[in-house]
Amino acid sequence: MSFRIGIWDHCRYVVNRQQPYDEIASHLERMRKAGVTWADIYLPEVPSLDDYCRAAANCGVQVEARLTPAWAGNDVVKRTLPEALWQEMENKYGIRLAGPCGNHPENRRKFVAATEKLLQEYSGRLSAFHLDFIRNDNALLLLDYPCQCAECQKLYERFFGVKTLTREQLSNPAIAYKVLSLRNDNVTQTVLELRKLSKKYDLTMTIAARANYIDSADITDPPVWGLGPAVLEGQDWVKWLDNDYIDEVFPMNYHTQIDMFNSLVQDYLRLLGAKAASALHIGVGVSSSMGVNPPEEIAKRLQILKESNLPGAMLFNKTNVYSDDYCDVLKEFAQ
Repeated sequence: MSFRIGIWDHCRYVVNRQQPYDEIASHLERMRKAGVTWADIYLPEVPSLDDYCRAAANCGVQVEARLTPAWAGNDVVKRTLPEALWQEMENKYGIRLAGPCGNHPENRRKFVAATEKLLQEYSGRLSAFHLDFIRNDNALLLLDYPCQCAECQKLYERFFGVKTLTREQLSNPAIAYKVLSLRNDNVTQTVLELRKLSKKYDLTMTIAARANYIDSADITDPPVWGLGPAVLEGQDWVKWLDNDYIDEVFPMNYHTQIDMFNSLVQDYLRLLGAKAASALHIGVGVSSSMGVNPPEEIAKRLQILKESNLPGAMLFNKTNVYSDDYCDVLKEFAQ
């Protein structure tokens, strides 16, 4: 059975961003020699997708375009809160989480339109498109700080009779369920609209998924409740695979503790069953916000995935630069 190795790429190694072809080509040629067969390029940071696709084609690397709702335009509606609640969040957790609102229909329209424009131009050069941040980020804070943009307030007014939900109301299980249901339904609707495009242009559609789907053992310190749970953020990726809304899922399992990494792998195998053998490419962290996994630890993780009869792995390295010892590990598992 073949074992595919891919990389998430942000082109952070490119110095000459006005003429990036030579640096991109050099990087991709080196990674291809190490056994990498596909690259997932993050559109907001690639200096030239034309150059990237041309360099990849010249060395036999497939390209996935990595899209996010925020990429769709400068006027995407962000999650909205009164300043007093932003201050409370910042004082309590040290962060303001103001990503695109997943409930907003205009955000959906812009994301779908921008994606179709891209596919019209590049579908012959792409093997797939990849959805990142297809969720409302940060499960823990969403429980206490639901968005108050105009569209969310319309939903609250219809279902709860008020535009703004109090903490007391959010503690009501029925209300909490409906808020979560609306979040999941609206993010899923965006996925379904994009699925139509994947069918229209005959492209594989994949997602970067929260590592914790629903109840995995995970980090629980705020502001991030581990790497999920995905369902609290509107990213029900198991349902999406079950219903053929997406083709493949890449859970971002960047843990530096091998027991934790393996525990999540076993969760995925249980959740997906036979589908895992074709649809599951687990994201492995070389360096990330969770820490660094040295080459020998990457080898352990790839061995677990290969022995689990999975089709491949997707490597994440926030610098995008892989030293020779990492490349040697990749080459060993790609053969």
